[in-house]
Amino acid sequence: LTAVDDAVLPTAGDFTLDLARPVEWVMTCPLMQLSLVLMGGAKLPEYRRYLMPSFSATILFLGTFGAFFGNNLLWIKIVAFTISCLLFGAMVYFNRMQVMEYSNGEEGLLQGDSEFRKATLLLIATWSPFPIW
Repeated sequence: LTAVDDAVLPTAGDFTLDLARPVEWVMTCPLMQLSLVLMGGAKLPEYRRYLMPSFSATILFLGTFGAFFGNNLLWIKIVAFTISCLLFGAMVYFNRMQVMEYSNGEEGLLQGDSEFRKATLLLIATWSPFPIW
């Protein structure tokens, strides 16, 4: 609707980023991770209430940070991308652990039929493009 929050990124085509999008993602995506932890209840360690949303917020911050650098500082984009991919892998690992903890070891990412597992797989599938962004 407005161009107030637009930022022209230093790329070959001067791509314009609507800053409202990453702000919205940073405000909502960590809530998805928190929802899974709360859905798991007392079976999941309490520290995950902070860890899981922190993973998603950090990935999004790094993606936004990397977008502001042009091709002359490509190494910054590569570092941000690499760290984001590593954090995504750690986030998926802990999501897998949560499924196992929730089901007392009976389920994993590749086996099981609980709603918790299905919600976790949906979250992972929708998060897969974010490190690339």
